[in-house]
Amino acid sequence: MSNKHIEVKQVAGFIGAEISGVDLSRPLHDDAVKEIRQVLLKWKVVFFRGQNIDHAAQIAFTARFGEVTYAHPHEDEPIEGFSEILPIDRSRYERRNGLRRSSYESRWHTDVTAVVNPPAASILRAVNVPNFGGDTQWTNLVAAYEGLSAPLRALARLLG
Repeated sequence: MSNKHIEVKQVAGFIGAEISGVDLSRPLHDDAVKEIRQVLLKWKVVFFRGQNIDHAAQIAFTARFGEVTYAHPHEDEPIEGFSEILPIDRSRYERRNGLRRSSYESRWHTDVTAVVNPPAASILRAVNVPNFGGDTQWTNLVAAYEGLSAPLRALARLLG
């Protein structure tokens, strides 16, 4: 799929698209931001490969989509000078919690969805990626809900 400013490639059946044709280290044209937002709303997770951005560029990119929130109210301290970024780092986790029984890498979580005004989205910027493993998985709860039988959807609405 090609938009005016970006290229979009679907990467899975219900979730995920790769966006190319954009340099996140530079200011983006308003139309490109609008196109990225549309892709995010449709595919729930978007990937930008081969980007070389620092903390400031990540925050600047994020700010194009709305107010940037504090890193996380219940986790480690954010990066000094960048209160919007929470480093996900095994060594930080192990220093805080000792030997690793569970960690960032091995448990289900949601990104700050329990706060009063949760953010619309989260950005994960991989800086150090292992040669194998280190996978991050997402789920599309819209597709999961739509895949339920009518009685289960009714029960979910009742409980929700």
